[in-house]
Amino acid sequence: MASWAQIRDPETGVYTREFFDEIIGRELEHAKRHGHVLSVISFLLLEWDQLAATAGPAAATALLSSAGSTLQANLRATDLLCRWAEDEFVALLVAADIEACRQKIRLFGSLFRPWRDGKGPVPVPLRIRVGAAMLEEGLEFAAVLQAARQAARDQSGERPAFNAPRAS
Repeated sequence: MASWAQIRDPETGVYTREFFDEIIGRELEHAKRHGHVLSVISFLLLEWDQLAATAGPAAATALLSSAGSTLQANLRATDLLCRWAEDEFVALLVAADIEACRQKIRLFGSLFRPWRDGKGPVPVPLRIRVGAAMLEEGLEFAAVLQAARQAARDQSGERPAFNAPRAS
């Protein structure tokens, strides 16, 4: 059995990337067996290194913790959230088609909008880009994850980006 530190990220309380990697196969099989669609959302914290250096480690940790808590509190119990990288969270939405995914992203946009103006848990501006992709039959999870992450990097303006992954 994995320890709490191997399962949960100590700064955010969400799943670690390593644990997410372990359980994703099980989730994919479950979705396939029950005919559920899966959506992947990537949340990219912009200019994270600069913000952490400017605001200091305590503020950076507070922002990460609050971002993780906000994301987790607004996902369903069946969804999975992990800290994918130092400046990125990834959510797997189970049985969520693209419209349900869009609704969830709009919700997160409204929750994080004040953070851009420094009105979040720490009074420093933080911008978050969001990208999403949907896992459809014939696609590998890695391609869908990459498509969502690329969509987040490519997002411009206020609207989240959706990317259509290609079958390999």
